[in-house]
Amino acid sequence: MNILLNIEIFDSGTFCKELEVPEGTTYEKVLQLLDINQETVLVLKEGQAVPIDGMAVSGNLTIMCIASQG
Repeated sequence: MNILLNIEIFDSGTFCKELEVPEGTTYEKVLQLLDINQETVLVLKEGQAVPIDGMAVSGNLTIMCIASQG
C-alpha cells in the first residue's frame, strides 16, 4: 500500500510537490528521493518537527532549508 505526501519545500523560494511512496518509508528516504541533504533541512508534519528516521505518514509535509546555500 502506498501513501501520498503533499510536500511544501521552503528554500530560496517555495516549491510544492506531490509524492507517492510505499507505506513504511522513512522521512530520510523521502529526502533521498527528493535529492535533499538531510543535514540542511528541518522536516515538519503539521507544524511539528519529526525524527528523520520516523515513518512517513500520508498528508501535508513541510521541508524548510535551515542552512545557507552559499
